[in-house]
Amino acid sequence: MSDFSTLLAVKDLMSRDVVTAPDTITVQQAARALAEKKISSVVLTNGSGEIAGILTESDIVRHVVAEGRDASKTSAREAMSGEVHHIPGDMSIFDARHKMNALGVKHLIVEEKGKPIGLISSTALLGS
Repeated sequence: MSDFSTLLAVKDLMSRDVVTAPDTITVQQAARALAEKKISSVVLTNGSGEIAGILTESDIVRHVVAEGRDASKTSAREAMSGEVHHIPGDMSIFDARHKMNALGVKHLIVEEKGKPIGLISSTALLGS
């Protein structure tokens, strides 16, 4: 009998259309991209093109709006979640959800052979 927890892998639910942007863009520019693309996060890259962090709707609320900062003058780097968590694409959705809960995050970068191939959100894992 097959183990139920391995029937569906993260790569089966992840978003392959990961939106990336330089971490130097303003929070306002990032928020426009989130609104236009109807997404909840953007992966930010540094000057070398490496992943620097993730800017989420929650980051914008907590680190910009709640603090009364000007979104048109605050860089995404200043508001982003700096620590990026990676998981393999073949990880089960159950293990991914457990990792999100343990880390207190809502987004994980999905990677294969050390390269990002997608992004999984708690919303995708919950099927909402």
